[in-house]
Amino acid sequence: MPRLTGPLFSLDARQTLANTIVYSAWKGLNYARIRVIPYNPKSASQMGVRTTLTYGVQYWRDGSVSAGDKTSWNGYAAGSNESGFNRYMRYFIQDNYDSGSGSFVFAGIPAPK
Repeated sequence: MPRLTGPLFSLDARQTLANTIVYSAWKGLNYARIRVIPYNPKSASQMGVRTTLTYGVQYWRDGSVSAGDKTSWNGYAAGSNESGFNRYMRYFIQDNYDSGSGSFVFAGIPAPK
């Protein structure tokens, strides 16, 4: 993204111009980008992925994954660019999402590898 020094002949610009260009700032740097309308597919497969993610986060937060297991997941992720939570979610989705049917199929909570 290009950095702007004086967007729209001002020191700072925010919001959308003519539904085409968005002016904003990120970490103190002004930028402009093309306005994008978000796409939200509601296919059965996408809803299955969202359901699987919802259950994975719920199990991590509600105590279904013990504190000891969380520590193990964090240790397993150490040295990578992932957190223990991210590593857990990756394996949770692999174990509990059936791509053939596009739905959540509970196969259990994965243990740290």
